[in-house]
This record gives sequence, C-alpha cells and structure tokens, in this order.
Amino acid sequence: MTRYQLAKLVEWAGSLHSRKRLQKVVFLLQASGCPFDADYTLHHYGPYSQEVARLSDEMVQVGLLDESSMPNQVGVQYSYALTKNAASEMAQLEKSPQGKKLAKPLTPFEAKAKELLNTDLWLLEVASTMVYFRKQGYSWSESVEKTCNFKNLTESAGVVTKADGLAHQFVA
Repeated sequence: MTRYQLAKLVEWAGSLHSRKRLQKVVFLLQASGCPFDADYTLHHYGPYSQEVARLSDEMVQVGLLDESSMPNQVGVQYSYALTKNAASEMAQLEKSPQGKKLAKPLTPFEAKAKELLNTDLWLLEVASTMVYFRKQGYSWSESVEKTCNFKNLTESAGVVTKADGLAHQFVA
C-alpha cells in the first residue's frame, strides 16, 4: 500500500475513525480487487496488516495525517484525517498526469469504500474474518463456521447473517 492510496482512503472518509476500521476497509477493498497490495494475517480482531499500521504511523510522523485519540470501552480509539498541507498536495498531484494515473485504479472503489467507512465496525470485523478464511481456500460454509468458532458466535446470530451477506460482495 502506498502513501497516496492511504491518503485517498482517508480523504474519502473525511475523518477515518478507528485503526480497526482502517484495517478492515483496506482488507475488504483489496479482496474485491482494489490494488492496495498489503499482506494480512489473522489477528484477534480479524485480518490485520502490519504494513497498513506502519504506513499510517509513518504518515502521522511526517505530517500527512492528523491523528486524534479518544478513550473507549477497550482502550483508545484513534481517528485520522488528512492535514491541510496533505490535502492541498493531493489536489495538486491529482491535476498532474502522474496524479491522474495514481487515481485511476482507485476511482472504481470509491463508492464501496464510502459504504464500508460507514458500516458498523463489528459487522466489518466479522465479514472481513469470513473473507479472510474464504481467501485461505475454505468454502463459504467452512468460512462462516471458522469465523463463528474464531469469534465465539453462533451461525444463527444476526451479525453472522449480515456479515455473510456483506462478505459475499467482496469475493466469489
């Protein structure tokens, strides 16, 4: 994943709330063909990429992203927004031939990204875990079963049904 790609996702969000949401949205968009190219492993909260985490931290350190934090039930929730300087630089870049070339492969994913950015976080977590197992070669039914075992859910839980529907939008 590149700085431009992460900046574009944050731009679409306006303000991207939670590192977990960032991880799940990038994973699901990548699973549907978005060229983010980040490696993922299975973590307690579902698919996780050290590369995405490192890149967001790096972009905060160099002043491309503003990071804010707020206490929540399990610790701290971080939110990200483009700095004014980064937003201005992106606007200039996207007017150039190079910027248009960078933007073109992401444009078809903008609507889906915005939808995911506004999706319930628990639903994203469960759906992305299903997609993770599916991408590991398991059938859909096996992926649902493995997700339920991993997340300590029953297959009849409402979130499982909703997550299964969402997950099917991202892989065949």
